Amino acid sequence: MTAQPPGTPEDPQAAQARAFFDAARGRIDGFVARNFSVTGSAAMHRRAFGLDLLRAPLNVVLAPIHALTRLFALIARLLRARRLAGWLDRRSFVLPTRVAAEVEARLVHELLGIARPAKAPRGLSRQLEQAPELRQLLRDGESPEAIAARALAAADTIAAYSGTRSAVAELTTALLTIVFGAWVFRRLTPGMVSFGPALADSFARETALSSFPLGRGAASLWYGVFPVGATLSQVMVITGALIALASVVTAFAGVIADPVQARIGLHRRRLHRLVDALETDLTGAPPRRFAANEHYYARVFDLLDIGSGLFRHFR
Repeated sequence: MTAQPPGTPEDPQAAQARAFFDAARGRIDGFVARNFSVTGSAAMHRRAFGLDLLRAPLNVVLAPIHALTRLFALIARLLRARRLAGWLDRRSFVLPTRVAAEVEARLVHELLGIARPAKAPRGLSRQLEQAPELRQLLRDGESPEAIAARALAAADTIAAYSGTRSAVAELTTALLTIVFGAWVFRRLTPGMVSFGPALADSFARETALSSFPLGRGAASLWYGVFPVGATLSQVMVITGALIALASVVTAFAGVIADPVQARIGLHRRRLHRLVDALETDLTGAPPRRFAANEHYYARVFDLLDIGSGLFRHFR
């Protein structure tokens, strides 16, 4: 909202907007406690069973493209190419999931306090545009095009928030892979590209030891001098199977990540940033974008994974 000069009575519409979003901020702690505890997150992730299990591996593949569009949008914004930046921001390469849709619905109805309509219109922006609670905030006196643009900006912000959950789920899966790889193989395995070959080599060595005609003791001596490794086909099959498994784990990783983030206050701080961004979207104040940096953090693990795989190959 635009700041009022000292001593100037606050515009009634500005006061209403401030009260609306202050109320939303007041609901954040309760929202986190209900939805991001162990039981709350587990209940929400029940929706991942079904088609979400098919969307999960596709989203893992599409996530780097999604992150690149956000990076190019940031560059365009720094170059003051606002129209291009806005166009890139509206491009999403992540397939919508039932869990993400449920998170967005709870943000609208529980956090913002917008009642569920008897028959919701298709599309989040249309729901916001037609919500009675937002009618005054969207300024009925403005053109329908301006109102639709504000509702669309708010819907994009909410979608950006739900997208951060996918990135955090990828980060959680990567951290689990690192811990498991360090425990089993004593090796850095930030992803399945590095974990798969390690598991394939272990499988090939165990097969060779068990089939050696002179017994395991002699086999250990022999393969200590002449190491055995997995074939390319074995590496590809095992790595592909692990990538599919990791995608399923990622679909449910929020059950682990949500309570941890709630405990250390990450959910609370992220939701405060979300409400701040929605306030600017819906009131027409100067833009204060919701920063979704988690996608970039997830890509760092991808680069480490690819680098580890290449290092093993050329070594």
